[in-house]
Amino acid sequence: MPATRELLELQSVDGELAVHHARLSEIAPLLGDDSAIRALTRRLASEQAEVDSALGRQQEFDSVIAGFTERVDAAEGRLYSGVVVNPRELQDLQADVNMLKRQRGQQEDALLEVMVELDTARGKRDASAKELEELETSWSAEQESLSQEQRRLQAEVADLEGQRASVVGRIPPPETALYEQVRRNHPHPVAQMHNNACNACRVGVPMRTAQEVRTSQAPVRCPNCGRILLPE
Repeated sequence: MPATRELLELQSVDGELAVHHARLSEIAPLLGDDSAIRALTRRLASEQAEVDSALGRQQEFDSVIAGFTERVDAAEGRLYSGVVVNPRELQDLQADVNMLKRQRGQQEDALLEVMVELDTARGKRDASAKELEELETSWSAEQESLSQEQRRLQAEVADLEGQRASVVGRIPPPETALYEQVRRNHPHPVAQMHNNACNACRVGVPMRTAQEVRTSQAPVRCPNCGRILLPE
């Protein structure tokens, strides 16, 4: 009889190894991948630039308004000082005061719009800053978890590789070679025969083949799928 138990054990070990290697392949690109953090950092920098721009315009408006206030104060000082007594000059001076106040009012209206814009920009920036902080915390925790999982899987792979070598050592080389040949086409190269049918492809086998599976000293392959058939 072929090395029935050993072939099934080898297939089981290879199955575990495949699962481990698949997970390690998933983990590898995730480790060190801080693309989400870098994208959010760029967004935060852009939002900070919007805050800085709005703040700069607010300061400009403050300066312009302060200049108008100085001119209004100076004009009103002359207007009410009693120095100017000519009615025409007083009228012109009052007109200047009114014009300066209108211009200052326009600047103040524009300043209010900038202040609203500044508040909105600060709100967006602060929300992104909080989101970035939370993302960095969760990313660090995830990276540590992935690193631990990677180390665990790598240790388990090393142990499974040792188990595999031990199992292969108990299988005749021709059977190992056949196993590897079939495995190139089927991830699970070994199937058991149940009720004279391959339990992998579910196709019945001829009576003669079924008898060979039960009695042959060499591996017998399923006539349909090509897997190595083992008796129940």
